[in-house]
Amino acid sequence: MKELIIHPYHSEFPEMFEGQRRKIASAIGDFEIHHIGSTAVPGLGGKGIIDIMIAIEKWKQAGVLIENLKQAGFLHVHAKENGRIFASNKQASSFADFHLHIVKKGSKEYKELLFFRDYMRGNKREVERLYKLKLKWCEQTKKDRELYGTLKQDYVKEILKKH
Repeated sequence: MKELIIHPYHSEFPEMFEGQRRKIASAIGDFEIHHIGSTAVPGLGGKGIIDIMIAIEKWKQAGVLIENLKQAGFLHVHAKENGRIFASNKQASSFADFHLHIVKKGSKEYKELLFFRDYMRGNKREVERLYKLKLKWCEQTKKDRELYGTLKQDYVKEILKKH
């Protein structure tokens, strides 16, 4: 497992997302594809992972979608858990990987992922606060990814209460 490193925000993130979005859209066809996570929020540092959400209408669409994504290089796929299917493209960028979150359109997960991203994009002070917290958590946890994730998830839950 890679060492946990918090990178500053880089202006190339949207362009990196757009390149993958085009590649994914070409592989899967007409689905909603959104840039989510830290790299989707200007000024917010993070692990440098480009998180991408794909929204499907029905879970039965997932099988064909995943096969097409595998053809596009997203070989690491997890079973559906907590309302989403996770897939990744290892070492696809100079920072880290591209992570896909396949969710059902209109679901709780769909709404929360977009709300969090949009809330952060509209709150520069909160972006600065979260970036400082991420640096602190990384140091406090001695770069333990699991413990870091728990601390970050507690923060996310607090923000989602505003939804």
